[in-house]
Amino acid sequence: MSGAAAFWRKYGVLFKTDWAIMMIYRSETLIWMVGAFIQPLVSLAVWVSLSGSGSIAGYTASDYVLYFTGVLVVDRLTRAWDVYELDRDIREGTFSAKLLRPFHPIHWSINGNIVYKAFFAILMLPAWLLLAVFFPAMRLSVDAGTLGLVIIAVLLSSAMRFVIGYQFGLLAFWSNRATAMYALYEAIHMFLSGRIAPLSMFPDWVAAAARVLPFYSTVAFPVDLLSGRLADTPEAVWQGFAQQIGWLLLLVLSLRLVWRAGLKRYGAAGG
Repeated sequence: MSGAAAFWRKYGVLFKTDWAIMMIYRSETLIWMVGAFIQPLVSLAVWVSLSGSGSIAGYTASDYVLYFTGVLVVDRLTRAWDVYELDRDIREGTFSAKLLRPFHPIHWSINGNIVYKAFFAILMLPAWLLLAVFFPAMRLSVDAGTLGLVIIAVLLSSAMRFVIGYQFGLLAFWSNRATAMYALYEAIHMFLSGRIAPLSMFPDWVAAAARVLPFYSTVAFPVDLLSGRLADTPEAVWQGFAQQIGWLLLLVLSLRLVWRAGLKRYGAAGG
């Protein structure tokens, strides 16, 4: 068996194992998933109420429905939580056991993300299609080619958010406040990624900063693609993809550096 075939065979085994675990705890997973819907739905209710029969910054009530439905789905398909597991494992010493496995520890986290997001997609995407039959505001006006670009943008965003979260988790090699630092990052991300409101609601300099930094690329860019906001500006589409790819390469490089530096400091008994 070639190296590549053995690698993907390991991923297949990991996927089946994690999927079986998720099916065992599916009720807990669903509760956690539904709880994550609260923030986008609250934001939707607020902005729909404020817009009334008019519009705010170019968004009508129907536009807000489509936008925040997109935010809900994109955020769930791209969010990562590995910082909490890494922080606990490193502080408690159980990370030692993962280092002894015949597979880099990051692959266990990647596989867990894939399983959760596949489970979420299986549930939510058909639900969106069903709701769109009864609620015209949720119907998409983009073509199949754009939907293909949305899928690519979501995959790149998911990779970006995973690498960012994993790096915050690795800060536990140096500090016991890794999760606190990540919470601060998430608070900033909530505003600058478009999860609270579209970036057009913010001052121009804030929106410009969000577009340059890896915030807009993670949530608002895929949502703008999905809602058709970028249909008449192809240059903005390719600029968005260029930023995603550029930031992902930089993040992967920094992850390798942080990983090597962290292992030199790591020492634990137990696990």
